[in-house]
Amino acid sequence: MPQPEATGALEDRRHQQGRRLASPSGTAEREWGSSRIAGATAIVTLTVLAIAGVLAFLFQIRAIALWVLIGVILAIALEPGVAWLQRHHWNRVLASLVVSIATIALLVGVVIAVAYPLVFQSDHFVRALPRLLSSLFGSGGSLSFLDTRFHILRRVSSIRSEQVANLVLGGRAQIIGLLSRAASSAGAVVTVLTLMVMLLIEGPRAWRAILDSLIGKERRWAEHIGTNFLRSTGGYVRGNVAISVVAGTAAYITLRILGIPYAETLAVFVGVFDLIPLVGATIAAVVVCIVGLAAGGFVDCVVLAVFFIVYQQFENNVLQNLVYGKTLALSPLVILIAALIGATLAGIVGVLLAIPLASAGWVLAGDLIALRRARDERRGGRRPLLTEPPPDDGSGAQLQAKV
Repeated sequence: MPQPEATGALEDRRHQQGRRLASPSGTAEREWGSSRIAGATAIVTLTVLAIAGVLAFLFQIRAIALWVLIGVILAIALEPGVAWLQRHHWNRVLASLVVSIATIALLVGVVIAVAYPLVFQSDHFVRALPRLLSSLFGSGGSLSFLDTRFHILRRVSSIRSEQVANLVLGGRAQIIGLLSRAASSAGAVVTVLTLMVMLLIEGPRAWRAILDSLIGKERRWAEHIGTNFLRSTGGYVRGNVAISVVAGTAAYITLRILGIPYAETLAVFVGVFDLIPLVGATIAAVVVCIVGLAAGGFVDCVVLAVFFIVYQQFENNVLQNLVYGKTLALSPLVILIAALIGATLAGIVGVLLAIPLASAGWVLAGDLIALRRARDERRGGRRPLLTEPPPDDGSGAQLQAKV
């Protein structure tokens, strides 16, 4: 049991605390706490409303925002070329135009070089499709048991060319819609390329204007964050394109060695799908192995499967480390989540943009955390969220006396 003296002392302290809270200084303390809570609530409410307004505005202009984002990423990817020309005493505008024109010409040349064999071999592939299906599902074929159960060859042979044309082209409304989407896509491509050129020319000037508005350590931190952002985003884009070229080239050489038809078409397919993170290379490998099984037999299918498995291990463990270096340091889980979010928001374009943006965001978050820690160290530790109330100067007593 507590001693009577201790009990009496505890009651005295409680009585004194109650008198203090009831005194004018206690009233000032409560008023100060209420004003702090009201101010914090107002700030949080205004911040939430501002964020909601910005998100609603971005949703309304999401197509334009997507074009600008693609232009920014392309400009960042081409910035090293422009910087190299500037180091060799080229004018910024001229260097940007030369790099942009060379990039556009390279893309057009690749499309022209690939389009003819792609269309030509695709036409032959469509014509040879019945024969390939017959060798695959017919009597003595590798998948003849499926035809016995599902009658695949009979179903395919019953399809008429008019049905295929109607399925592919559709009616007049579908054709008009297709032409309209093609025109919109062409306009989007022209807009993105124009934004890319303008950002290459005006981007450094705008960035210098932002840096000029900062002083001291804030400017140095902004330069550091900007450099890391350029390195992570541009490095991923250039590295992903380079790895896709290597994948397509390796697949083309293997297909040529095995004598698999439609090597150019399949190699382009592998290179394009290799741009898609995580699942693109697997989808391409499955399609190529099926074509190899139909065209070359079981042995060619096994060889292609072994090739893709070995190459995928080489790409994941050797090639990506050489190309990316420290550019991309994301876990597979983060990459998968970013790809799913990108696919939901913008389809295949969103998937291609999600990984460089996630990498840049990861680097940006690390830099901001480091900046906050550096500021805390300069202050000698973190400040408490709530400070002590201001000392009572007698104004509370005067106010109560007037009341």
